[in-house]
Amino acid sequence: MPYEFSTVRYKEVVNFINALQKDISILDVGCGTGNVLEFIIRETGVKNVCGVDIDEEALCAARARGLRVFNLSILDDICGTLNEKFDVVILGAVLHHLVGRTRNESLQLSHKALLNATKLLKNGGYLIIVEPTFKPFWLLGAVFYVKRFFSLFTHSRVAVLNYWNNLGPPVVSYLTTQKLLQIAGEFKELSIVKKLQESNEVTFLMNLFFLKKYQVLLIYQKR
Repeated sequence: MPYEFSTVRYKEVVNFINALQKDISILDVGCGTGNVLEFIIRETGVKNVCGVDIDEEALCAARARGLRVFNLSILDDICGTLNEKFDVVILGAVLHHLVGRTRNESLQLSHKALLNATKLLKNGGYLIIVEPTFKPFWLLGAVFYVKRFFSLFTHSRVAVLNYWNNLGPPVVSYLTTQKLLQIAGEFKELSIVKKLQESNEVTFLMNLFFLKKYQVLLIYQKR
């Protein structure tokens, strides 16, 4: 089965949703196997949920859970395809996987994803972003290009000391918290409701290069 996302980071998401009405609709972008949606249903009682992802194998596992899911990318204008808008749209650990040929192109893809997610929201609806962030920003660019270079020679993750320190695939384009806020802040129809940033432990190799890691939760409301 494809990798399942940890539900621990969704505790605050569940708390926020529980403060809303139960008859809301929720879209999980990058839903994977659907274990997060299943967790949200169980913890909030909200039934009108669906998900989108581009991994068909993961979607098969989500459908086996009885979830309504679609093989769609947030980089496409999928509002017309789904033919509906939502009270809550969740982007959980999606943005750093939107990778272009360059670092700047990857940042543009993050902007496009947020634009399309905003289009999927009803007026008054909430965009919830759960994203790991790192700093310093310049070092994230170096990581991007080193991983891209090694990906020319291998299709497998090459561990350096352990699984999470690696070269080659997957190529990722991590943001700093400040950069994430800057991109989201470009959408004037969105106003920030909540911001949480927790410092996470880093590996020995990351600490050696003075990398700092955070788990960030941002909630915006569409006016």
